[in-house]
Amino acid sequence: MPLHCWCYTLGIFLIVTGLYALWQPCNFSKVLTNFCRNRVAGILLTMLAWAWAGYALWTLPIDFLMPYRKYIPYLVLICAPLTCFSMENLLPCRALGGILVLYPYQLLIIARSHPSPWRVVVIGVAYISIIKGMTLLLYPWKMRQTLVWLEDKPKLTRCAGVLNLVLGLIMIGLGAAVLR
Repeated sequence: MPLHCWCYTLGIFLIVTGLYALWQPCNFSKVLTNFCRNRVAGILLTMLAWAWAGYALWTLPIDFLMPYRKYIPYLVLICAPLTCFSMENLLPCRALGGILVLYPYQLLIIARSHPSPWRVVVIGVAYISIIKGMTLLLYPWKMRQTLVWLEDKPKLTRCAGVLNLVLGLIMIGLGAAVLR
């Protein structure tokens, strides 16, 4: 996927979440708080994260992995259900952390070769996402604590929505004007 498509995808996601947080801050906070304990969302996101991790391992050009490439799908098929079974507490937060760590893999490969100096903005967003993902993987209860704290603060939720909206517009603008 080209870099401008990544910008559009991230921008649309940020705009949608920002608008929802602006118009329904209390409902937005409740939905996110309930997300932390949602079993179905946890299983689906965990399966997606493990599939993505398997794909990333499969496509890595590392020599010592080459003899073991044929075992990667089996490893994913074993690890995904084991993760759902052994880490069911705050599983959606952990899986979301895994996805936040994994999605910049392709994005950074594409951004590395792009000639525009504005690619640094997209790279910065990718690294912030990686840091957020590592935090969620290691400390999933921090997401729940933060969301419970935000539940009683609709003004702060609206401010976060405005920030998401502005960042989403910047990403779409970069994708449309500069990173083609």
